[in-house]
Amino acid sequence: MRGRDAQALIFWIGLLIVIVLLVVLAGSSVALRGEAPPTPSPSARPSGTAQAIQPGPLLSDSRGFIALPAKAAPAQLRRETDPAPFSELRGQGFIGAVSGTGRRVAYWVTSDGATRELRVFDVTAPDQDTSLATVVDTERGAAAVWSSDRTGVLAVVESSGRAGTAEAPGPFSALRVVDTPTRSIHEISRLTDGSQYWPAGWDRVSRLAGACVYGSDGMGIAWAVVGEDAVGARVPMDDGIPALTIVANGNDVLGVIKSSVVRVWTLASYTQHLEFGAVSGERISFARWRPSADEIVVLVADRLELWPKGGGDRRVMTRGLPQAKDLLVSSDGALAFVTFDGGLSVTAVDLASGRTIALPMSGAQIVAAVSFR
Repeated sequence: MRGRDAQALIFWIGLLIVIVLLVVLAGSSVALRGEAPPTPSPSARPSGTAQAIQPGPLLSDSRGFIALPAKAAPAQLRRETDPAPFSELRGQGFIGAVSGTGRRVAYWVTSDGATRELRVFDVTAPDQDTSLATVVDTERGAAAVWSSDRTGVLAVVESSGRAGTAEAPGPFSALRVVDTPTRSIHEISRLTDGSQYWPAGWDRVSRLAGACVYGSDGMGIAWAVVGEDAVGARVPMDDGIPALTIVANGNDVLGVIKSSVVRVWTLASYTQHLEFGAVSGERISFARWRPSADEIVVLVADRLELWPKGGGDRRVMTRGLPQAKDLLVSSDGALAFVTFDGGLSVTAVDLASGRTIALPMSGAQIVAAVSFR
């Protein structure tokens, strides 16, 4: 009797185990050998989840350009987003410079073939321009750059070839410094051997100005460092550096040697330098400083690249660019502008992402970048 009871108990326990197993199998999925487990279905996105952020517009109303509709026409002010000008400068053409912030413009006024007056204005109030200095009839303004602290202008004045009230001086090229608060001007150096000055920069802390001395072929002959006390020194430059390629960023200066090497030096010392070469066989068209960064924006072959000032890895921003006429960089270092098609077309390049967009144009060439901030 006791044995039959034990067998019945074992039977019922076994039956209970079978039932439990069946229930478990019914509520789960079993992966067959050689078959991948089913992929869970994606759950619906909650309505409150943030969507992917779309990139914002590249061009801004807070930045713009000095534009030139024709060589002998008055220069204009326009915004990045709108090619229509909203103000005109005095005179014809544009010989001048924009300060490091992009806000102040100093320019020589050319009228009836004479370039005698240096004026300055803030781009947020172009109608309130003011005169900084004037030269006599036998002289003409030839170039200008801002001091690194934006309180002065280093200007080049040359003989105009016109007869004045007194005997006209022989050919010369002079460096003159203009203090903008006091509007005082004085000469610190003069060339009379037929060569000319190309101004690069003026450091008012060290009281030193740097300029390239170049010949009739436009190539640099010597680097001149001149103090505000008119004491200076000249160092011979390497062959093959066009004066027009020389630009300064504070105390740092760069120039392009034979379209293949970017040379970097300081206002005070041409001999202490760094050099960065292009890939063999490739041509450097333009090199410009990127404001607010120790980088150089370089147009090499069909690419726009960023080169660290101290050396290191170079970043390609974009490829496939057409043959360029000029290269500009916005004063905040956000965008580069590659001009082509004779200056009538421009591609804007985001120097953070490499995105590009065509700049709206209306026949006027952009010659300098400004900021309305």
